[in-house]
Amino acid sequence: MKRVIVLFLLLMPYLLCALSVAASVNKTSIETSDRLQYTIRIKSDKAFNVSEPQAPHIDNFSFVNMTSSTRSSSSIVNFKTTRVHERSYTYIYVPLREGSSTIPTQSVRVDNKVYSTKPITVTVVKSSSSPSQTNPAAPGSSGLLDPDIPWTSNRITGNTMLLGIPQRQKVYKGQPTVISYYLYTDQMVRSFNLDDEEDFPGYGKSVYEQPSMLEYEVVNHQGKRFQRALIKRLVLSPNQTGELRAPELRGSARIYEFGYMNQPLRSQDAWLEVVPLPKEGVPQSFSGAVGSFELSEDISDGEISLGEAITFSLRIAGRGNYNQFGNPVFPKSEAQVSSPMAVDKLNAGIEGSRVLYYTIIPAEKGIYSLPSLSFSWFDPEAGMYRSYNSKSREIKVKSSNVISYFSGLLDSNKQQTLRPMLSRSAYPDYPNYLQKAWYWLAVGFILLGLGLAMYLSFHRIKRTRDPESYARMMADKALKKYLQEAQNAAQQGSKDFYTLAENGLMRYLATKLGIGMGLSTIEKLESMEGMNLSEGLIEDTKCFIASCERHRFAPHEASAGEILQDLQLLKLIVSGFCRNGGRG
Repeated sequence: MKRVIVLFLLLMPYLLCALSVAASVNKTSIETSDRLQYTIRIKSDKAFNVSEPQAPHIDNFSFVNMTSSTRSSSSIVNFKTTRVHERSYTYIYVPLREGSSTIPTQSVRVDNKVYSTKPITVTVVKSSSSPSQTNPAAPGSSGLLDPDIPWTSNRITGNTMLLGIPQRQKVYKGQPTVISYYLYTDQMVRSFNLDDEEDFPGYGKSVYEQPSMLEYEVVNHQGKRFQRALIKRLVLSPNQTGELRAPELRGSARIYEFGYMNQPLRSQDAWLEVVPLPKEGVPQSFSGAVGSFELSEDISDGEISLGEAITFSLRIAGRGNYNQFGNPVFPKSEAQVSSPMAVDKLNAGIEGSRVLYYTIIPAEKGIYSLPSLSFSWFDPEAGMYRSYNSKSREIKVKSSNVISYFSGLLDSNKQQTLRPMLSRSAYPDYPNYLQKAWYWLAVGFILLGLGLAMYLSFHRIKRTRDPESYARMMADKALKKYLQEAQNAAQQGSKDFYTLAENGLMRYLATKLGIGMGLSTIEKLESMEGMNLSEGLIEDTKCFIASCERHRFAPHEASAGEILQDLQLLKLIVSGFCRNGGRG
């Protein structure tokens, strides 16, 4: 008997952590105006695969909708990590009439093993308050059963497709154009997961817009009524002429038709006709700019002392290929002119403004004639080349004096004076090592070596003496570098957290593990499995990415509590990668 008790005590932790499947309802007694929520919840301390259960048939009830969620949490107690994986399916029903009904036993297949739930009895009673309108679940009612569903349909079949629509079918070489990818459907599409994006030769690409959720509008396509939602907008900048094929998007739509199913989709082929720029009338100052621009200029001062600098700024605003043309250059003159410093305020690299700042230092006193600066571009709307020439200006350059030596010392916004060198007939002949490049190079190497040695020594001591604290420190650095915006969004309870967190985590893994950013999310996760990483860490990463994808396109907003819980999971994941590289 004692042996049995000891064996039972040894096996108790495993029995307590065994997989469990349970069913529950929000109410066992509901009114005719209420909704019944029947939930099947699977919980385990290990990752598992489950086949999505079918919605049970309940007498006197009408099935409306189903939602699912996946959650994974971790806790550390006495230096031991405990993980809990949970998946739930909630089925929403509306009562049709009063009476008692029994929800039958449901079979759930988990890891090729079948589990059964217990039956539950639910009683429907008359509503205590009279409804203001006909029960939306009653037969013949045209009301919307679920406010999350954008429209209702009694059809079993329908059409769902992904279309890429270029802003223009015919463009000039170098002319940026936007292509919009829409989900067209006449079915109940609750979410869409973008899995991959394939590019083709002949253009550069950048993201113009990518919504975080499906927002439908009613349109007519080929004589039929559809609902459509924007999936993504890309900017294409063609760099060769001819027929160019636009990128192809691939994903899956989650469709409800008397049950949920996933339909794989790929965007239909979209093409651009790219024509060359005209060869006639090309201005001498043309450097490849294509678009619609407006230019303006400004100068910091019209009167300076010898040795001081003036700043000339040229502002280029509008829409065009900002990343594909060179900056204009001043003609040679009796002055030192720096290369321009560019300050951009651009969206997707094609629209906004660019300000070029030129620093000019006249070489002699007197009147300095600032030459005209020319900028040329091709206007695709007008089909012609245009040019802008700045005004020729005369700058008065005065002689330096004692007062000018102290001018501007307290004004940090004013250009500082370049003091003239003292004129001497001869200079002492002695070696000045401070002016030798090799001297400062040697000093730099010494300081760099000392700094690197101190940095490595600090990290080695920290990692050896307190590995948990070291892992948290490295995780905090990674979070601050890659996921600061995501943490701010989580603290504000914003749904943007999931988009920022997924993008930041992918950039972090690309830096940490050398995973290519050009890979799809699925390929990145698969490449992690080929590395020497712990299974729990990989599973937590997969669960977190799945949670991000689900919340990004879910019809309902995530609660602040869910966002903060997912933020804690993200911190544990980053801490796991920082601890010995995430290896088991």
